[in-house]
Amino acid sequence: MRILISNDDGLSFPGLIRLREVLDNFGETWVFAPAEEKSATSQALTIYKDIYVKKVDDRTYEVDAFPCDCVNVALHGALAPRFDFCVTGINKGVNMGQDIWYSGTVGAARHAFIHGIPSFAVSCGYLDHTGDYTKVAKIFSELFSRFSADPNQNFLLNVNIPMTAEDASDIKWAKLGRRIYRDNYKRDIQSDGSMLLNLGGSVLSHGGEAETDFYWYDKGFTVITPLTIDATDHNKLKHHER
Repeated sequence: MRILISNDDGLSFPGLIRLREVLDNFGETWVFAPAEEKSATSQALTIYKDIYVKKVDDRTYEVDAFPCDCVNVALHGALAPRFDFCVTGINKGVNMGQDIWYSGTVGAARHAFIHGIPSFAVSCGYLDHTGDYTKVAKIFSELFSRFSADPNQNFLLNVNIPMTAEDASDIKWAKLGRRIYRDNYKRDIQSDGSMLLNLGGSVLSHGGEAETDFYWYDKGFTVITPLTIDATDHNKLKHHER
């Protein structure tokens, strides 16, 4: 089994390192990850510009570009063989609700899925660059063992593991909830009247609807949401087809 690993927090991020350690037990792991943090870059892809790629060892590459570029280089850069699975993460902070459209972690997994690779995007409650991702990685390895048994499948699974989880027994499959963002830019007026605006982050909440990813995550469950590529509003389409 060959497993492609990437993330949006950078090659040296401990979440990725712990993830690779547990996935090494399942087969041959390859890492293609950004040189530095590229959070909230969704499926941004570099075109018409060179991408700097550094070989760290035989199966580890640093890619100075977006997470989606990392996956694309792994799949089409003639540097690696065909992969059986792709796993992105472990992301610092959850990716639920509308987060899935912004997240570089989910975007990279989605890109692999588009190209026919069964993929997981893995996130957890916030841990910084000094956090210990060992327990979260172990829980995901239990989940991976369940879904990797059959290679003749294709899926995109968004996995969010709370820091309070002890094992992979408490799992809920759930639909996406409704994320609420409250953004505030810091403004620095320059001498020529121009401005520097800095979005240091968002105040996050959610709609509170029952049976969603947020609902079960807040109750301490590991939440799995199967994602699809079809973003069509089928109700609206049916209305206009009449």
